[in-house]
Amino acid sequence: MFNRGLIQSEYARGVRFIQGDRDQGFGISEHFDVVVDTCAYRGEQTKRAIEELRFDFFIHIGYRGEQTKRATEELRFDFFIHVGTAASYRKSGIFPIKEDFQLGYWPVWGSYGNGKLECEEVLANSKIKFAVIRPVYILGSNNYCDRERFIYSRIKNGAPIILPGNGQALIQFVFVKDVARSIALIAEKKIVGTFNCAGDETSTLEGLVEEMGRIMQLEPKLRYNHETDGEKFDISEFPFANINLVCDNSKLKNMGIVFAPFQKGLQEDYKSYYQHVI
Repeated sequence: MFNRGLIQSEYARGVRFIQGDRDQGFGISEHFDVVVDTCAYRGEQTKRAIEELRFDFFIHIGYRGEQTKRATEELRFDFFIHVGTAASYRKSGIFPIKEDFQLGYWPVWGSYGNGKLECEEVLANSKIKFAVIRPVYILGSNNYCDRERFIYSRIKNGAPIILPGNGQALIQFVFVKDVARSIALIAEKKIVGTFNCAGDETSTLEGLVEEMGRIMQLEPKLRYNHETDGEKFDISEFPFANINLVCDNSKLKNMGIVFAPFQKGLQEDYKSYYQHVI
């Protein structure tokens, strides 16, 4: 585990922690079977990782193209797994989006989507074997994105929840455990390719909040703001945009990945974690 160590974490037995800053170089000479990159924000970072690290397989969970570029320059490996995002796809009105759909600019994602796209372009232009996993919105216990806690806490406190637009956009979620299982499968088998990582069900924004209210046995106070509809999305007001985003997940399912049912996954995470922290 290599990171700056700014957040206190407890790692499982057998995990070795190496403190460092990727922008200052890795300084690691040993060889790794697989590298999983979870924190590249720019293409140059991915390039450096590829060039400085020694490994057989690289899993990249990145954000901006120059970071991907840097990673690819500093690492030595035969296989690279990039965990990207569904935000790398070009804006579409046709769903579900399959892995061979054109990548490109989708205005609502801004610099985040562009950075992720840069990372993939660095990998595509390299000569390494790599895989890309593109998750949709990720849910799970202790989510570093303020999603579930944001909604549950407002329901509990009786505060209004302001949905963008009419709240009827269809979106997908995937639970973090299923993302981890997908990464592990690709890493173990060193499977080259691109893979959407998304649950089987879709939900509207309104449906999501109502389901979370049912789990808590409380009625959410829903409000609607048409000034933040579509690409005018304001993440400080609600964690999800009112824009349709539905991806095909058949490739991972055909490889044996079983995605947790949406309602069951929400309920399990609430009972095991969120009810204790809101």
